[in-house]
Amino acid sequence: MSMFRSSPGRGGQSFIEYALLLILVSIVLLSILLILGNDLRTLISDILQRWFPATEEASQELQILSLALALPFGRVPKT
Repeated sequence: MSMFRSSPGRGGQSFIEYALLLILVSIVLLSILLILGNDLRTLISDILQRWFPATEEASQELQILSLALALPFGRVPKT
């Protein structure tokens, strides 16, 4: 026999506690992203440019790819 017995309504209470905890964590993460968003984006962009430096050829390929992806939707990207 177990020392701890859970009441029949305990499962729902646990679910609500986990949901509230998840909501709290998501609010904190979204707040951090709103505060540090631009700095974080700049940092990631700088790191990616160091790892994968852009060349003239890569720039032209990206322009062709963006044009090819935009045409079926009736949009022409500005160059």
